[in-house]
Amino acid sequence: MSIFTIGINHKTASLTLREQVYFALEKLPLYLQDLLARGVQEAVLLSTCNRSELYCQTHDLAQVYDWFISQTTAPRKELESALYVYRDEEAVAHMMQVACSLDSMIVGESQILGQMKTAFSESCAAGAVGNLFHRLFQQIFALAKDIRTSTAIGACPVSVASAAVHFAKQQIGTLTHANVVILGAGDTSALLIRYLKSQLATPPIIVNRSLEKAALLAEEIGGTAYSLDKLAVALAGADVVFSATGSAVPLVKKELVAEAIQARQEKPLMLIDIAVPRDIDPAVAELPVNLFCIDDLKSIIEKNRQGREHAADKAREVIRQKSAAFITEMKALDKVAYTIRAYRGQIEEICQTELIKAKQQLRQGADPAYVLDAFAYAFTQKLLHTPCVQLRQAGAEGRFELLTLVKQLFAIPDAEFERL
Repeated sequence: MSIFTIGINHKTASLTLREQVYFALEKLPLYLQDLLARGVQEAVLLSTCNRSELYCQTHDLAQVYDWFISQTTAPRKELESALYVYRDEEAVAHMMQVACSLDSMIVGESQILGQMKTAFSESCAAGAVGNLFHRLFQQIFALAKDIRTSTAIGACPVSVASAAVHFAKQQIGTLTHANVVILGAGDTSALLIRYLKSQLATPPIIVNRSLEKAALLAEEIGGTAYSLDKLAVALAGADVVFSATGSAVPLVKKELVAEAIQARQEKPLMLIDIAVPRDIDPAVAELPVNLFCIDDLKSIIEKNRQGREHAADKAREVIRQKSAAFITEMKALDKVAYTIRAYRGQIEEICQTELIKAKQQLRQGADPAYVLDAFAYAFTQKLLHTPCVQLRQAGAEGRFELLTLVKQLFAIPDAEFERL
């Protein structure tokens, strides 16, 4: 049985395709139960704005591969051209790189580790994590923490949110006097507020489906909270809109923005959508506004990547060693488990053979005490025959290290052994 990684990310798939391959957090238990019913032993599903990946342990890669493709309406040929599949050491190395943010659009961003921990927690709750993945992910999380603290990867933390704020400043020069609207009240929106706080003369407006959640976030910065039904009002007075919700469908439609434009008196509007799936309908770009998506941040992202490449190379070497060590350990444990099963099977077979003979003797009226003694003698003799033959052969060939191993295996007292 092997460990596999199957997925797409920002390197292999367009934003349009990534939107079609997305595992919503609230539906993860259903996805995971479906995978377990298909023979997958352990599984973790991760979906972020830049990737959708399945980590699993299974005998049947073909079935899992088909399952992954079936979760989207995208044409199979198009999706297959973007899919990657890694096995065992490569799969583990990739998982470690993801957790350490080496495979992120922004190298060094801190959100991915938290997202991976959430995905792992959901899998544990769904009963999709066993001993192997529990051990693997604990190592992954420990490694990610060590990489961030011991290399320059974690220096000056960056994120998609910080890149979006920097991108907005590039477009309009300064945000000081801009009226900013943030759509969403999740973790990414909280990061946006952190980066905007020192740059805005007027606190932003937070728009969210849950007014209570928006109010809590707005309170941190002295901003204003709107419910989603007041989005048109917020757009009418905005200069810059950042959008980062977890909605599976666009919340900002062309008609809504067109309505807001009429009330703006030709005042320019910039919308930066960093959500995947997108919050803002791409058709909005047909209106007299400046609409950008997460893939438009590439120039800033590339500059960040180049600055961290040396640290990333050092981290990748550590990951190469750790992933190889884990697979070696996994295979060793598999061999131990196989040996134990095989040995148990041999003993049970011997026991059953002698037990059948004993039962036959009892049915024929033999003395029970005699039958029990005969059963014990025959079982013991057959149980010890092969090990004794092997030990005598090892002694004749001078392979005394085997004797030492057997002493440890059967806990033979040292004092008696050393006198010989």
